[in-house]
Amino acid sequence: MRHALHRLAEPAPSALGSHAQILQLVLDNMAEGVCVADLDGRIITANPAAEAVFGPLHGVAFDERFGPSFRLDDQVTPCPPALRPMTRAIRGDSIERQSLFIAGNRSPDASGEDQRRGTWIRLNARPLLESDGRSVGGVLVFRDITHIKSTEDRMAYLAQFDLLTGLPNRFQFRQRLERAMAGARAGGRRLAVLFLDFDRFKEINDTLGHALGDDLLVAIARRLADSLGPAVFLSRLGGDEFTVIVEDASRDESVTAVADSVQRALAAPFPLGDNAYALSASIGGVVFPDDGEAIDDLLRKADMAMYQAKERGRNNVQFYDASMTAVAAERLFMKTMLAQALARGQFFLHYQPLVEAATGRPVGVEALLRWRCDELGLVSPANFIPLTEETGLILSIGRWVLDTACRQARAWQEAGHPPVEIAVNLSPRQLRDPALVDHVRDVLADTGLDPALLVLEITEGLLIEDMTLSRRVLAALKGLGIRLALDDFGTGYSSLSYLNSLPFDILKMDGSFTRSLSDAGGDNAGGQAIARAIIALAGSLDMALVAEGVETAEQRDWLTRNGCGLLQGYLLGRPADAQAVTLTLRTLEREHAAREHEDFVI
Repeated sequence: MRHALHRLAEPAPSALGSHAQILQLVLDNMAEGVCVADLDGRIITANPAAEAVFGPLHGVAFDERFGPSFRLDDQVTPCPPALRPMTRAIRGDSIERQSLFIAGNRSPDASGEDQRRGTWIRLNARPLLESDGRSVGGVLVFRDITHIKSTEDRMAYLAQFDLLTGLPNRFQFRQRLERAMAGARAGGRRLAVLFLDFDRFKEINDTLGHALGDDLLVAIARRLADSLGPAVFLSRLGGDEFTVIVEDASRDESVTAVADSVQRALAAPFPLGDNAYALSASIGGVVFPDDGEAIDDLLRKADMAMYQAKERGRNNVQFYDASMTAVAAERLFMKTMLAQALARGQFFLHYQPLVEAATGRPVGVEALLRWRCDELGLVSPANFIPLTEETGLILSIGRWVLDTACRQARAWQEAGHPPVEIAVNLSPRQLRDPALVDHVRDVLADTGLDPALLVLEITEGLLIEDMTLSRRVLAALKGLGIRLALDDFGTGYSSLSYLNSLPFDILKMDGSFTRSLSDAGGDNAGGQAIARAIIALAGSLDMALVAEGVETAEQRDWLTRNGCGLLQGYLLGRPADAQAVTLTLRTLEREHAAREHEDFVI
């Protein structure tokens, strides 16, 4: 039987050759694949682009390639899915822009698992019609879109998953939570959402750099996923904020168990670079529908509960209650007021004297930041100082404190008082500030204060977090000629090896140990033993020791008898403004002079 398609082989005069030669040249150079079949389903021609996808087609009978009974008519024998549109085209139907996957060989990927390889094509299939409208065959034209499909798949993945950790992202979290809430409503169940924020992650990230910070987030995600398993939905919203959906929260114990699993997963330190870093999580929880019916409402309340966990010492779990809304509103208002406080001149300093235990002579004062807000009144440092650290305001406020304190120390000297040391506390963020050393140098130059009279106090916990940074910054500060004090010594860290490698001049024994010396109604032998050990340690390291929190004569006398050199506390002088402290210093100086005179007369 002769078909109209055979006309393709008929010669036609042309400078480029016959008509068939010209068509074949065009087909061979097309980027698109082209297959042409007759009414019997035999391939008349297929260009190289088509054979690159399907394998050899041109000149190979389909009964040899796909079996003796193969025809494109898929009603007779199933044919490859990518070629089925041709059968419809032969019957007179057009198919436009259909995307299909052509499976190839399987090969192992890097993990050893089978990875399906193949090609995505986007095709058009059309009938070949005579002038009277009769179909004489079909043509399939297609393009390889594997790279496009790969990009689309990547974009779809990024829309659903966190690029760094591979966990579901914020978008997928909201979708999952919406479905879970709908299921809980229908089934009369409760579900819980846990909001995780990793304590001190920002400090580690800022100190070690974002590359190691990212490594830490990946390690956290892996541990949590392994610990929690598939029973709960874990996602990363961004930064160090992770969420967990517990879809079966009918029993409080089930939610608590998930929170416990999170904390156990974080218990072991995370190795990063040459060191290992301990991490914990502050967890805020909400329950649907008890705490809200809308996703944004639940997230807002979970965030409030998480901040409550941080304020209660971190590394704990807090569930939302109505009182947290008022607390959150107060925090927000306080942050707003803090941002304006320095410009409005609302900060001021109080000073607390430091005296020699044996003589009562005043040798220094500690500068303490205070804030009197026009709207809130006098705000406790315990409430506002953590917010200055959280918002970054501590850098500008800390510079003001240092400058003001040094100027006051210089003013006392110019007024005729014997030189006294001025102690200023440094926050964790200040110690990580690259401009810290230059700023201290500039303040000393501007105020003319003798560097030996400036003491910078650093808390113990801050040093443990990054010893490399601590050594570098403290050495640079010591190079200015100032003195360094280790504040709150003994509060929670058992390793003392770092003391040998850090250039401290002063240990400040935490006031909790001083109070234990005279605990009412109890055996204070344990407290005394600890205090003796700290006194002995300071002596062996050739450091001055300050006992904080001295409030009774009994405490003062015990510390003096046992060799503590310096005392600070309400018994010796309460924190007060510069004018009041000036009077306290004069009183202490007179009492010291009187005692010296009595000793001389005797």
